[in-house]
Amino acid sequence: MKKLLYILLILGAAACDQPLEEKVYSSFGPNNFFKTADDAEALLNAAYALEQKQGTDGFRNILVMAEVTTDLLIIREGGLRGLAQPLEDFTWNASHEFFDVAWTRYYSAIYRANLVIDNVPNIDFDPERKKQIVAEARFLRASGYISLYDLFGPTPLITNSISSSEDRPARASKEEFVKFVTEELTAVADILPVIAKQYGRATKGAALAFLTKFYLNNKDWQKTNETAQKVIDLNVYGLFNSPNRTDLFKLANEKNSEFIYVRPHVAQPGLGTNYLPHAAPPNYKYKGATKANYATQLKTLSAFYDSFDPKDQRREAFLTEYDDLNGKHIVLGQDDKRSFKFDEDLPATGADLGNDFPVVRYADILLSKAEALNELEGPSAAAADLVNQVRAKAGLPALSVSVFATKDALRAHILKERGWEFFTEELRRQDLIRHGKFIELAKGRGKTAFDHQVLFPLPQSEIDRNPSLKQNDGYK
Repeated sequence: MKKLLYILLILGAAACDQPLEEKVYSSFGPNNFFKTADDAEALLNAAYALEQKQGTDGFRNILVMAEVTTDLLIIREGGLRGLAQPLEDFTWNASHEFFDVAWTRYYSAIYRANLVIDNVPNIDFDPERKKQIVAEARFLRASGYISLYDLFGPTPLITNSISSSEDRPARASKEEFVKFVTEELTAVADILPVIAKQYGRATKGAALAFLTKFYLNNKDWQKTNETAQKVIDLNVYGLFNSPNRTDLFKLANEKNSEFIYVRPHVAQPGLGTNYLPHAAPPNYKYKGATKANYATQLKTLSAFYDSFDPKDQRREAFLTEYDDLNGKHIVLGQDDKRSFKFDEDLPATGADLGNDFPVVRYADILLSKAEALNELEGPSAAAADLVNQVRAKAGLPALSVSVFATKDALRAHILKERGWEFFTEELRRQDLIRHGKFIELAKGRGKTAFDHQVLFPLPQSEIDRNPSLKQNDGYK
């Protein structure tokens, strides 16, 4: 069985060849594995391949869970609607396939990271490179656990690659889970390079940025503030300079100093993103080569679109009208605007486009620090300045701290600012949960939502398989 896993692992390593610009070594078998520096690199590539899994269902599902459950997005028509509707209506249960897909994907990525951590130290090659490879794998493992925590709360902490069919790990406590993730990211931040030698690799800044966001979502305001400042003090990141804020997401501008960590995509099956074919309206005429246009329709709720200042450049990322393939001019109506934040990959064909996805960017660090400062001190010039730095890039005037009479007032504005800045970036659900608005706003949209739904249920298949797992409260 273990030999088969090794072979499958090598097959998986090929998936990340182009995004990470690595040579794929396909001649390894169970008898000559874990022997050379090339083996170590191949192991690491395999871990990246799954953690950054391109395109298709895995991360499509994450976007749906992160935004269809909120005030941003609805899905109509097509096969995806049947899966998305229970999430929109807050009627999901533990058998929903999205939960099983997410659990399997993240634990598979954690397993691959554990393989690196367990085996690379025993290979004889450059000790500094060895140390960095292990640090990158620890970063990838922590990333997987953060994603699981966001969806399900604390889950089992599996820290080695040796397991058997008899293993039945229980869930970690919240304290154990938080301690593990924060200690891992803190440790690897001291090892990873400030500048990655290869695009898409983990860096010191990425580790600190992930740590900042993890502290933020756990409401550890002091640590959020301190760790965000460490990212700022690296002096390698900055808000993207351009005539229009939407330029940040054009393919020509992807390798910029605002994107701290990305999921790389290339316009090839299995390596691309199929977001735009889901968002394009019926009969949409693409500007470039012919592309897929799915029956599924990702639509922006008008209440969110209308919340933008008309002068806000970020609103220009929405498609509001278009000429279709028949030359007919279509104006999109109520709850029908489309987020085209990620620019069309003009030469791409089919459903796979090459737009990289920013997992965390510098604007998020600034707004996270602003939120932490407000929670620690109340409205301050320092917090307002951080918000205004982001607003200025969107072509908006600065806001005076005097506008915000209370901590609650500035907190409410920061939440709005985050919505305007990060729509279509998988952050809205966690932002609303942190601000205590997730269930409240769902009820405001007419949903029968319950407090326990700030977490999704553990997949029923995992509960059935492992009697040591305790289901989240509120779920049968």
